[in-house]
Amino acid sequence: MTTESHTQTRPCQVLKQFFINRDFGLLWTGRLVSQLGDGIHYFALAWLVYDLTGSGTILGTLLMVSSLPGILLTPFTGVLSDMLSRRHIIIFMDLLRGVIMLLLAAAVWQERLTIGLLYPATILLALAGTLFWPAVSATIPGLVRPNELVKANARDTMLSSVTGLLGPLAGGLLLARFGYIGVFLVNGLSFLLSAVSECFIRFPRQVHQPSEKPVATFFDNLKGGFQFLWQRPGLRLIIAGGIVLNFLMNPIFSVVLPYLGKELMQMSPGRYSLSQIGFPLGMLLGTLIVSAVARRVRQYQMLTVGVRLHGFLLLPLSLLSIPLVWTQFSPWMLPLLLAIPLFLTGIVNVQINVPLNVMMQQTVPDHYRGRVFSLFGSLMNMAAPVGMALFGILTDTIPVYFLLIVCGLGIVAMASVLARPALRDMCRENEQRELRHAAAPVISQ
Repeated sequence: MTTESHTQTRPCQVLKQFFINRDFGLLWTGRLVSQLGDGIHYFALAWLVYDLTGSGTILGTLLMVSSLPGILLTPFTGVLSDMLSRRHIIIFMDLLRGVIMLLLAAAVWQERLTIGLLYPATILLALAGTLFWPAVSATIPGLVRPNELVKANARDTMLSSVTGLLGPLAGGLLLARFGYIGVFLVNGLSFLLSAVSECFIRFPRQVHQPSEKPVATFFDNLKGGFQFLWQRPGLRLIIAGGIVLNFLMNPIFSVVLPYLGKELMQMSPGRYSLSQIGFPLGMLLGTLIVSAVARRVRQYQMLTVGVRLHGFLLLPLSLLSIPLVWTQFSPWMLPLLLAIPLFLTGIVNVQINVPLNVMMQQTVPDHYRGRVFSLFGSLMNMAAPVGMALFGILTDTIPVYFLLIVCGLGIVAMASVLARPALRDMCRENEQRELRHAAAPVISQ
């Protein structure tokens, strides 16, 4: 009887330990469903643009236009996530994105989907995301205890790796079997399911400061977020590094690699999706490694070493991009060869993102989180759309392997900049603050 009871409760204990607590588990599960659909969508989006136009320039321009609203408006939506109910923002934005995806599915069914329709739809999805993500980022630290932040961020990174792994695979299969209507339909339903899951979350209590002048309060809060970032040299240093990294890395994954796979190597959607599973598989392994590494290596060291390795790993990818090299292999070998450096890059990526997120969460108090996280993300990503547009043009004019070499060397140089004392000092201040404050219970509303 005792043995049977122990066996029955063991899976529950494993799940409880993995999800940390009920509310974080619900948020994680809902985002798993929606991000899986998102991965399917963005895999198919690049393929769709190349099918319609065959142009890297148009894909880069589309991604740039879709990124601009988020970068310009994210500072304001972050303030809203501090002033309004984060619960309502998160649920309603998932509902909105689900409806947009279903409308795209209807456009495909009626044979009316064009590049002209993709532009406003992609922009609206980006706008919904700019409201959604600051609210989520500000909510997560309130769902777990301070000593569980590394674990929570590791789970969050695992979420990205799992959806990144399954998204391209599912996107390739759906695209081959059901076409673009299947892709948009699955993505729309995934957002709606995510919204249902989020309805059952007990969100952390927010403290709102009432004011008779909400507009003045809005801009005062926005100004306060800028001041908080500017007064901390460590955060300024991370922002500068993030601008460079996003300028170089985002276009590689969103523009250069699809161009290399489809236009140069002439891969089918299925084969290209197989090459893309390397990165999320590496992230999945990286989430198993990061907790052990975090106990032995300080956060700023993890970040700087990870960035340096990130740059070096682009060099073997550039070698594989040389026509004289990749033409020596069979079409079935090419996805595997592409997946290997992406797999290693995925492992390293986790060792960068987890310490960065933990440092941010430890540095920023709750009443600043929405506006500071949104400002931080906006500033870090401000160079990404410029990079996407520029790299879209460059892929049509110069060799891909040259782009990858330049990006790799640039990232290695950026790691040396991040190694300056400001980042180390911020990390030490956070460690001292955590030692002074005992873990507090999570208060829910």
